[in-house]
Amino acid sequence: MKVTCGIDPGKLGALAWISDVAVQVIPMPVIRAAKGRHEYDLPAIVSLLKRSHVSTTVYLERGQPLPRILRGKPMGGASANYHRGYSRGLFEGILTALGIPYVLVSPRSWQKEMLQGTSGKDTKQRSVIAAQRLFPGVSLLPTERFRKASDGMADSLLIAEHGRRARGG
Repeated sequence: MKVTCGIDPGKLGALAWISDVAVQVIPMPVIRAAKGRHEYDLPAIVSLLKRSHVSTTVYLERGQPLPRILRGKPMGGASANYHRGYSRGLFEGILTALGIPYVLVSPRSWQKEMLQGTSGKDTKQRSVIAAQRLFPGVSLLPTERFRKASDGMADSLLIAEHGRRARGG
């Protein structure tokens, strides 16, 4: 049985697994801080990835450096781009240490395929819509208390589906 895992590596991201028999999506495990920045829950992430099936291939979103300002809107800058690289490197290190094969995918490549047929300019909203269409029985709510679907959970599902299709699934 082939299993495809998609990872949106941001702290508001998620991990998703798609197989012939099941679909599962889990919000990114983080340790919440009362003040300041949340931190990745590394033992929880390692534990989740260790449970991956022997024939799992992971598709990991490759963060793109962004200009500080794009069309008058603040986007990246040194700090944002550092954290984008940190999260990707963190996951590459864990996957390598666990011996799990992975493929880096750019946001542009998976979004081009998976967001077809959704209108608008907000890729976060389009991801939620596309994921809800493809996986109508899967909740995109991080917890039962949330009322708004998580674009990170939607992205991880769409990255996994993009990878599944690339593997001939």
